[in-house]
Amino acid sequence: MKHPWCLAVAFAFLVCGLVSAAPAAEPRLLIATIDQVTWHDLLSEEVEAPVIRGLAQEGAVGLMCVRTACGWHPGCGYLTLGAGTRAGCSGSPGTAAVLEGASYHVDEIVDGTPAGSLFSLYTGWPVGDNRILHTRIGELIRANTTQTSAVHLGLLGGTLRRSELRVACIGNSDTPRQAHREIVAIGMDEQGLVEMGSIGADLLRQDPDLPYRVTARPERVLAAVTRAAALSDVIVLELGETTRLADYAPTMPPLAARNARYRAIERADTLLGQVLDQLDRGQWAVLLLTPTVRTPDSDEQFAYLAPIIFSGPGVQPGLLTSPSTRRPGLVVNTDVAATVLDYFGLDIPADTIGRPIAGELTPGGALVSLETDLLRHDLLEVARRHLFRWIGALGTAVLWLAAFLLLLGESAPRWTRTLLRALLLLLLAAPAAMLLVALRPLPLLPMLGAVVGGAVVLAFLSSWITSWRSGHVLPAITLAGLIVYDLIKGQAMLQWSPFSYSAASGARFYGIGNECAGAFLGAALIAASGLLSRRERSPWGERPVAALALLAFAVIIGYPDFGANLGMALACAFGFAVFGVYLWHSRPVWTDALAVILVVVAVAGAAIVVDVVVHGSDASHIGRWVSDTRGQGRTVWSAASELIARKASMNWHLVRVSLWTDLAVAALAVLGVAVLAKPRSLMSAARARPWLTPAAIACTAGAAAAFLLNDSGIVSASLVLLYSAGSLAYLGLGEPAQED
Repeated sequence: MKHPWCLAVAFAFLVCGLVSAAPAAEPRLLIATIDQVTWHDLLSEEVEAPVIRGLAQEGAVGLMCVRTACGWHPGCGYLTLGAGTRAGCSGSPGTAAVLEGASYHVDEIVDGTPAGSLFSLYTGWPVGDNRILHTRIGELIRANTTQTSAVHLGLLGGTLRRSELRVACIGNSDTPRQAHREIVAIGMDEQGLVEMGSIGADLLRQDPDLPYRVTARPERVLAAVTRAAALSDVIVLELGETTRLADYAPTMPPLAARNARYRAIERADTLLGQVLDQLDRGQWAVLLLTPTVRTPDSDEQFAYLAPIIFSGPGVQPGLLTSPSTRRPGLVVNTDVAATVLDYFGLDIPADTIGRPIAGELTPGGALVSLETDLLRHDLLEVARRHLFRWIGALGTAVLWLAAFLLLLGESAPRWTRTLLRALLLLLLAAPAAMLLVALRPLPLLPMLGAVVGGAVVLAFLSSWITSWRSGHVLPAITLAGLIVYDLIKGQAMLQWSPFSYSAASGARFYGIGNECAGAFLGAALIAASGLLSRRERSPWGERPVAALALLAFAVIIGYPDFGANLGMALACAFGFAVFGVYLWHSRPVWTDALAVILVVVAVAGAAIVVDVVVHGSDASHIGRWVSDTRGQGRTVWSAASELIARKASMNWHLVRVSLWTDLAVAALAVLGVAVLAKPRSLMSAARARPWLTPAAIACTAGAAAAFLLNDSGIVSASLVLLYSAGSLAYLGLGEPAQED
């Protein structure tokens, strides 16, 4: 009797072993888009969106910067998601939307011709067995070929297809005014083709009760999803309702548009819930994102950061982050293609600048932390607009007045010189005050008040401690010290300061931006000139210490874990090396130029080697550029030429439109008066401070290097000059006897 029982037990163990050894289900991914909304909309108490909020609660959430897609033209967010790098469309914003959404089934009639035939006529490419195509792919390729950086349209879809993973696009956002099939730009391959899906007008029905008069037919969308789920690995789904509303919102009163948007979100949420019910949630992950942030209503002000949710098997709940941003809760739209490829275990092509997104556990709850950061980003963007205009306009006006009074010399009324010196101190103290307000979140008005109050207090202390003689030095020391401290301690002030970079604009997310780096370069040199003793009695050990400190500052600015700004590290190295030459020679000779070049090359080489070798795939901007250049098999000269052309194009644009150009011109006017007119009071101050002239010369050299080496070089250059010209003007407007 025992023998049959033993066989039964053995058979049971064998079955369990086979079940446990069965391969796990292949990963699948639903990419769902709900366009033209914000987190404020999705989390509003007036919106019932249980499906979206459920995904957010169980998965990972974040703010996605979508402005990288608009570096040169708005309206191309879907193209960027599919390309993994900044993509654009030619023409006006309206034309861009038409181009991006011009996708059809092969048998749809377009301009009296089947779309498949039209596609082949335009491109010369066969349609093959593909179900969906982009009829304007040729124009898009042309538009992006003119860019100064490589744009590989269809990279995501093409890479998935070559890896034998099948993509389906489902959804239609058409309105009576315009076709909206932008989701195809996410899933298409390099020829603008998608193997399967449903994007036609048959997915819609008339609804005269809606402003846009059409809405989705859920039963047909669900039927398409069921078919695609049985055959595809990736489904790109357009929920559609909010896109349609965005076409009509500008013609509606703000309150009516808001209510209509909330109802559109609710309909999209219901449709998403029905779609998810058709999928095996143990196999299908969901990536819900907003390709384009809507335009704010007249009573709104917010940062252009879009919602993104990643939920499902293999996704760590928490706040989303990526090596592109190095900030929990913040990612970039160029990261999406890399994330999808990484989800399927595929290699990420060198043509994408994005990096995979991952969830990071957050104490206290991810949604709570995200809402806090969102409100802070909103306030920061508003404060930046006010404070940048203030410091730019005030700086320009004060420096021009200073140049005029320096020309007048002692004939200028004393009270005007005193008032202008006070304003100059306020101007020099403002950047440090704008760093300090980032220590804790503040509402808008208290933040603005804290900046003004902090600048006034620092300016007063500077003048009081030095009896007005060297009031320009303390603001410079304070700013340079704060920046070095913050870079080493984690960059909390730089990330949240209204004087620093804007995460919503997509220019930079970590390290030090060109604004603060330019101010740091000027402030560090002015601080050094004020701290060093007179030359004739300067201890010899003091000069090497000063030189080493300045070199360390340049390294910190370029080091990948701290400043991560190679362009400004080189500008700092150049300016600091010029000042270092004067530490050894009162009158530099031509061989000193070689030492300056060696210092710059050493700083650049060290930063690149550390970034590439130590950080690998998590490298910062320059390390990724070097790795991508090698991965693409391109020559260094070719890649460098492209990079220089892109930076020069951006810089020239800023020179023509930026208020920082006005500030730089005003600062150069002060320096010109100092050199040509040689005001008596300024010459007296320079004789009393023998390191002042070398600092001014080094600032000018550093500003020139900053201008040439950065894509927003006019910003950094103007702020370098602000500290040199502002300091010279402050001293030159004093009484000669006082400064001797």
